[in-house]
Amino acid sequence: MYRVIIADDHELTRRGLRQVLSDTHEFHVVGEAGDGNMAWDLIQKLHPEIALLDVRMDGLQGPAVCRLVKDAGLPTACIILTSYTDETLLRSALVNGARGYIIKDVTSSELIDSIRRVLTRGAVLDPKLTAHVIRWVEEEHLKFPAPLKPLDIRILSLVAEGLTNKEIGTILNLSENTVKVHINTIVENLGARNRVEAAVIAYRYGLI
Repeated sequence: MYRVIIADDHELTRRGLRQVLSDTHEFHVVGEAGDGNMAWDLIQKLHPEIALLDVRMDGLQGPAVCRLVKDAGLPTACIILTSYTDETLLRSALVNGARGYIIKDVTSSELIDSIRRVLTRGAVLDPKLTAHVIRWVEEEHLKFPAPLKPLDIRILSLVAEGLTNKEIGTILNLSENTVKVHINTIVENLGARNRVEAAVIAYRYGLI
């Protein structure tokens, strides 16, 4: 059986997905998470073949979890399963390593087929979103911010909470100057004007 974790902030959604997957006898749900931080912890601990992630959750967002999995070189294939059709979130998920982006109005059989395709090293995109991807290819001027490293994501999350450089340094065991250098680099890479705008951009793309 393929091992799966489910991350969604709605318990009923997680329960329904667990039932759908269990009915196939192909998949074993080894963990559930109500937020992105818990999802990342489960992925590191269990190394499931599949992680079904909502794009918007408390803590780490879906695209940020995808980026962490990709950067860590873990074998887990991340699939975004969400009700959001926002172009920015879709693009963020794909750029950060998601192997699929599926809208929640799919049928049970369509979901299972999509997971199977991902397991055979394929990729899945909900047909309703194809036009968005075509438009990105055609519009060469549309640029995506440089990928953020796990530490960048953590720092920006703390910036978004209103913490000072000194407070961030204390939490992350870094010097105040090191935090300042990191933030300046992040601001530059995201094309932002300041730390607040950098945090806003990261949130817009589902990274914090």
